[in-house]
Amino acid sequence: MFFAMSTGRISFVRAGLGPEETLQPTAGDWFNCLWSAGSCWVMAGSFITAWWWPAKIDDGRWVKLGVGVLLLEFILIHSGAFLNHLMVQRAGWDRTKALIGLTLFYTLFALGIALGFKSWWLLGTFALVMSARLRAVFAGVTALDRAVAQRRVAASALLFLGLTFASIAIRMPPGGITPELLSEVWPDRKSGLWEMRPQQALAVGAGYFLALGFVELRPPRKWRPPLSN
Repeated sequence: MFFAMSTGRISFVRAGLGPEETLQPTAGDWFNCLWSAGSCWVMAGSFITAWWWPAKIDDGRWVKLGVGVLLLEFILIHSGAFLNHLMVQRAGWDRTKALIGLTLFYTLFALGIALGFKSWWLLGTFALVMSARLRAVFAGVTALDRAVAQRRVAASALLFLGLTFASIAIRMPPGGITPELLSEVWPDRKSGLWEMRPQQALAVGAGYFLALGFVELRPPRKWRPPLSN
């Protein structure tokens, strides 16, 4: 490691990787972060409500839908990692083919989840998120946008996997989910852990979106430019 000086700033970097640059977020960047954090916290509140007061949100049907939201989130995390990688690739037919293939691949998964949970809302959510990401790939994004996206993917993956494994090991209380309610809103459920004990999934969703909101709240101030070929 060594010290590098650039435009009056000193940064501590690893040899061969190039200097870090400091970016000052604008008012618009802060607004976007607050908006993203707020949407995460609203989602966390939905999971908590469905867990402890299920009748207050969609007559209890969100108990089942919440599990579908988590499965869809896993698909979005996975697809986001690949699309963020393609953001910095050179435009051309090879990148276009990769985008078409990935989009079709993840759309099939999203369609399967939507059909399994009988919810076109899940497919619509997937379409909105993917369309925004595809637009960013083709239109180009700023360095700060890439830094935010990269941090989001890393934090989402770590939080999701960590909380999912915790849901296997830690038995959560049923909250307001009674056997009678579960039989009414999800009569065709199978024998999986999240299907038999949906409170495990709802607890994961509440913790995941609550923590992700704090990640989204602060824009990154440093990024490392990609190495030139």
